[in-house]
Amino acid sequence: MRKILFSLRSIEIPLPVVLAAFALNLAAQEPGEIGKTALKTTVPVGTVTEKENMESGNYTGVVLSPQIVRIVPRVSGELLEIGFRDGDRIEKGQMLYRLDDIKYQAAVRNAEAQVAQCKAKVSYSRKSYERNSTLYERQAVSKDTWENAKSTLDSDLASQKAAEADLVSARQDLKDCTISAPIDGIVAATNYTVGNYLTPSSGTLITLFQVDPVRVRFSISTRDFLSRFGTLHNLKENAQISVTLPDGTSFPTAGKVELMNYEANQNTDTVQIYALFDNPDAKLIPNSTVTVNLTRKNGKKSPAVPLSAVLHDAAGAYVWQLGEGNQAKKQRIVLGNADGDSQIILAGLKAGDRIVTDGTHKVIEGMEIEPDKRER
Repeated sequence: MRKILFSLRSIEIPLPVVLAAFALNLAAQEPGEIGKTALKTTVPVGTVTEKENMESGNYTGVVLSPQIVRIVPRVSGELLEIGFRDGDRIEKGQMLYRLDDIKYQAAVRNAEAQVAQCKAKVSYSRKSYERNSTLYERQAVSKDTWENAKSTLDSDLASQKAAEADLVSARQDLKDCTISAPIDGIVAATNYTVGNYLTPSSGTLITLFQVDPVRVRFSISTRDFLSRFGTLHNLKENAQISVTLPDGTSFPTAGKVELMNYEANQNTDTVQIYALFDNPDAKLIPNSTVTVNLTRKNGKKSPAVPLSAVLHDAAGAYVWQLGEGNQAKKQRIVLGNADGDSQIILAGLKAGDRIVTDGTHKVIEGMEIEPDKRER
């Protein structure tokens, strides 16, 4: 057998001699001292603190325009003028299209003449009715004459109302020759140019999108909604909402909860939340995807530990907790959000519990822990 020697200063001691001496030393110890000597280490120890848990979460959101208006012609006529350029930002009331209105002006005048004519007839038939009513009371005319005068007045009044209705319709047609923007927004490219003859069947002339403010729709699990907020009122009062744009930059303006769809998705068990964002620079583009961060304004106190204290294995997250006699035991925990260098704990620990905060790789189950000077 090959001989292995250890050098102790200038003295060479064979390996079998060293092993024999170590065995004799173990035999001289009292029962139980071997385990105590081997299962003991010095590591930093600290107590579980409490921290305000803001309970934030990130969700995928879609930007939506609160109002989308498809502009269509209501009357027929040649397109004479367009009041915008493609891609312009439009103000409510701004003229978009103007159609030839000559025949509609004529229709209004004709309807006005019809109304005037009917009014003249009504004036005459009313006087005739009043005169025949007086004579009928004196029995100077027959009842048939009086009823005929009344019938004529009623007929002329009905004709006047019909003429007035035609006038209203004619005036509306004339007004519809000028198409104005019903909302503030942005337009794309017009589908028709000057010179085209338009009819109500021509379809959409332009689509107008409201871009300030805009909505962002995102889905949150019913579990998160109920555990963090509970009600729509609390969500509106206590939620702080921000978004990250597709290029990774943060949108500068915070949003506010507008409404919630009170119907959970059966497949995902989520509810849809709608938030409203001011969008003066139109950075939030309708139908684009953003990342929504939902945080409570006012958090609740929860246990917190240093990030260095948390370990993971196949069964999940855990810490080394100090039990009786400062013996280490593996304590399973449920993790919340990480806040700086602290980890929020949702379950498994309470404030005041003592745990190993660093050097966790030195610890095994049942080992006696001797806190060092860095206890925190």
